[in-house]
Amino acid sequence: MVERIASLLDVSADEILLPDDAGAMFGVTGWAMYKRAKKGTAKGHFWGRNLFFIRKELISMI
Repeated sequence: MVERIASLLDVSADEILLPDDAGAMFGVTGWAMYKRAKKGTAKGHFWGRNLFFIRKELISMI
């Protein structure tokens, strides 16, 4: 899934993070990142029911 998203967005697969990976960057769980994306406090992208983050966008939030 990550490779397909990366190819569609024209970014490298290393830049695509799943909620657990994004949560590890901030010291929270993947579920916490999911809730933050739903609230709009973290820039997340939903593709159907799947959620992913782009590393550059998360870093720019800091």
